[in-house]
Amino acid sequence: MNRKSLAVLILAASTISILAQQPQVSNTQFRSEPTGSGLSATVDRFRQSNEPVWIGYSVPALQGTHISTCRYGKNSSAVDGGCCGEYQLEGSDNNLEAEDKQPASSSEIYVLLRVEHGSVQKARAVRAGCKLNAGGLAFDWIGGVQGEESVAFLGAIAEGIPQSENKSLLDETLAAISMHATPKATEQLAKLANPPHYIALREKAAFWLGVQRGHDGLQELKKLVKSEKDDGLREKLAFDIYVNSDPGAIDELIRMANADPDAQVRGQAIFWLAQKAGQKATATLQNAVDNDPDLAVKKKAVFGLSQMPKDEGIPQLIHVADTNSNPTIRKEAIFWLGQTKDPRALEYIEQVLQR
Repeated sequence: MNRKSLAVLILAASTISILAQQPQVSNTQFRSEPTGSGLSATVDRFRQSNEPVWIGYSVPALQGTHISTCRYGKNSSAVDGGCCGEYQLEGSDNNLEAEDKQPASSSEIYVLLRVEHGSVQKARAVRAGCKLNAGGLAFDWIGGVQGEESVAFLGAIAEGIPQSENKSLLDETLAAISMHATPKATEQLAKLANPPHYIALREKAAFWLGVQRGHDGLQELKKLVKSEKDDGLREKLAFDIYVNSDPGAIDELIRMANADPDAQVRGQAIFWLAQKAGQKATATLQNAVDNDPDLAVKKKAVFGLSQMPKDEGIPQLIHVADTNSNPTIRKEAIFWLGQTKDPRALEYIEQVLQR
């Protein structure tokens, strides 16, 4: 094979690869171009236009990312690999929802940006391969965008959203960042979760560290729990750790429940620990009931026992109701025993009433 023929084959293969990455978009004037001078500079060109436009590109998705364009109530028979028909970019109810049956994980996502009046107004992350409907607006596809470049660009968008403005764009942008495969996504979310950013941004970034970024996200949350000065944010971090998929999340909740200096934080850790840990939580909850100096924390620990599987929680509640030295806590345990409607609990309450 001569060099000319080889060059033609390479060009053809490259063209096929680029076309394979492009989405199917209806109801639009579709244009495609390489990233060229960079994602930010490319998007800046579209900011100069007076007409709204959708811009899209694809990046590798975090392993195990599950994303669906289906909405609640959608007939599952219409689901095709996490896609439900055409995704309406201009639709008002296009929140991404999970079906009852979790869709297969995606290896790539489309990042879709709506640019109007000189700024990005919307950001969507959609499973790669889903058909899109641009609602009559022009659609420009950018090829060759790298995940790290995308994370930096989206991070700048999030940082530029003023407090209390365009909350949906902030949510969409952070969600999109969290789905990127690159470790830079974890670094970017951790940066946004720390000062000097405003609290609402920090809370949302911390949430996505917990829900999407696994072990690395948990490590960042653990650092934040120790360094954070705002107790309100620290309380919410207990939930972010609760939703994290790493097994170490349980150990961190136990540590917070036992040793955090703030009673509200201990209480939140106890509450979420009871939802997550099952039998492993018993000793921590019982220790809080017996030894925590704050009455509100003790009450949350009693409630936590009531949330455990009945074969574990009910004997513990009966033990508290029978032996705890604090009458308020004994009453609390009896109250939650009554809520269980379990025969063992009802039998114990009858015995108490007959004493």
